[in-house]
Amino acid sequence: MVVTDGPTTGAPRPASDPPAETLRGLVLLHRRISGLAAADDGPVAVTRLLAEQLGAVAAVVGVDDTWPVLAASAPGVDEVRAAAVLRAEIAEPRWARVLDAARRGGRAMRVPGRGTWVRVVVPVEVAGETTAVLLAEEDPARRSRPAALDGSAADDVLLLATEHAATIVGVLLGRERVLAAAAGQVRDDLLSGLLLGRARSASEAAQWAEHLGLEVPGARVMVLVPDDGAAAGLLAAARDRLGRLVPDLLAVLRDSELVAVVPAGVDPDDLAARLASGLVRGGGRWPVTVGLGRAVDDLAGLARSYDQARRTVEAARRLGREGRLVRFEDLGVHRLLLQVPDPEDARAFAREVLGRLVDGSSERAGELVRTLARYFREDGSPQRTARALSVHPNTIGYRLRRAEELSGLVLDHYSDRLAAQVALEILGYMDEGSR
Repeated sequence: MVVTDGPTTGAPRPASDPPAETLRGLVLLHRRISGLAAADDGPVAVTRLLAEQLGAVAAVVGVDDTWPVLAASAPGVDEVRAAAVLRAEIAEPRWARVLDAARRGGRAMRVPGRGTWVRVVVPVEVAGETTAVLLAEEDPARRSRPAALDGSAADDVLLLATEHAATIVGVLLGRERVLAAAAGQVRDDLLSGLLLGRARSASEAAQWAEHLGLEVPGARVMVLVPDDGAAAGLLAAARDRLGRLVPDLLAVLRDSELVAVVPAGVDPDDLAARLASGLVRGGGRWPVTVGLGRAVDDLAGLARSYDQARRTVEAARRLGREGRLVRFEDLGVHRLLLQVPDPEDARAFAREVLGRLVDGSSERAGELVRTLARYFREDGSPQRTARALSVHPNTIGYRLRRAEELSGLVLDHYSDRLAAQVALEILGYMDEGSR
């Protein structure tokens, strides 16, 4: 089972019809192979039969860049060992070239091996797509087969049997694909049901969670929404990347968002950063906004965490915080502002409160607004505000008096201070210090 530098050639068809005895043996073998189309153990049943009936080494290899060994069998060797040996061989660059040629060519090939070894490589198709490659190899000088398959046409038997076996492997992989898709849809439906609180009872919700293998205590719901103009297929790519980053993480695509349940032991900030970094093209900021709900104690809290995560994304987009992760608990007063149906109504309120401070676009007015916001962040301390802005405390006093004149506010009055701070929150000035 060693790849050589021998030339790769298209597999020739038999020069003449096999003798009657060999033909009968082939028909019987084909029937046995066909009977595996419903095998519970999938492709490994096919490789096992080729090993048992032809004394051949056989393997089914996936066609992604890692060329994973999906099934392998060899005479007198357990299947784990056979797979390990095949995996080591396929890692060699020459094998990759052979497998890639089979994948691209879409036809069976005979590949000479070292000494008297012969190899056959046959693409496996599912719905018109090459999804795997079936390999079979033998040493004609030392093979052990039933007499009916070892006559004058014996050299063609391996090719003919492997081609038919590849068809059956395609049937098995197609069935697995359908079953996996169905199982995935069931998981998505159950997870969506928990997120939306659709279980008819607590016991039914517990059954759904058990089926999903969902560990609830400490989990948080994360919602990822692509920014306007993001590339098509971004959410599907994000879900695939999530699956690679945390294999057991539960996630579902819902409308225009990706929803994931982040387990208690996973850092959501790190996960979001690693996820988004893989979606960025050519540098720049994240093409997604991520909202994170509160950690939950029980299944009933899952729907609340989902609602919080969605509202957090909405708030982030209203406040110009796109392209980052935002936690629900960090929204502060914006949780209340989310209850205002029309964001423009909230902005109109803010402009009324702040008056001429925000009516103009002068640099001086902007300086006064930023000073007022810093003053509130420093809990009304002119000294701390002065240090934060690197100016003299008297300058802060002057700016605050000027802000009062332009806005009509009286900062010594509690109601005016509250209205001004809410207005600054609405317009995003209170968030500038954390950007």
